[in-house]
Amino acid sequence: MSLDFEEVLEVNRLRLVARVVSNAAHDVNNALQVIGGSAEMLAIRPTLGPTEQRRVQAITSQTERIAATLDRLSSITRLDGRGRQSVDVTRLADDAVALRAFSLGRARIAVTVDHPVGLSCMVSADRRLILQVFLNLLLNVEQVLADRAASGVQIRFERSAQDCSILFVDNGPGLGMEARAHLVDGAPRPELGPGLSGVGLWLSARIAAQHGGSLEVDETSATGTSLRVRLPASS
Repeated sequence: MSLDFEEVLEVNRLRLVARVVSNAAHDVNNALQVIGGSAEMLAIRPTLGPTEQRRVQAITSQTERIAATLDRLSSITRLDGRGRQSVDVTRLADDAVALRAFSLGRARIAVTVDHPVGLSCMVSADRRLILQVFLNLLLNVEQVLADRAASGVQIRFERSAQDCSILFVDNGPGLGMEARAHLVDGAPRPELGPGLSGVGLWLSARIAAQHGGSLEVDETSATGTSLRVRLPASS
């Protein structure tokens, strides 16, 4: 499929953004190490009172939180590291939620990630691409549930002998026929909106298929939309 000038321009812009973000994340992480190290040195001083101790602990916890966010961000923006590897999709779902936590919280969308005890969901996959799928599905949830009261999405995991399934179940109005068509193999590419919107489900379905899996609507959901990402299990 060919891209027109505006699409190429946007792809080029996003590629440049990835390079800039990757370098900026590295610089900020170096600064965080200095801040975190200084906080650790302050924490062991016996002259600090309770208030100062709490402030030092707050600095330490916030630097750790920012460092974790930068690590997740770098995992999707860096241009190297492509290729299949053993991936725990339960942890990858956690990373996707963490990257969208601010926007989901601002939209008042409650997110629940259900981690069954003892369940292993390891797949052989390109980590960046599967993370892209999860982020696309969360963005879709944000668009569908925008301005709806008591909105929420639950992420669940299921395991069969051959597959790992990741379900994104929301309590929205349901998926329209046009959006459903974008999940079908061979369906035409959807029209692009501002910022390359309109391709999330279409692209996610093809990424899943590229990994020997699928993205499909789970028809067992009585209300809202339940999207199932099915990937071949590696162990």
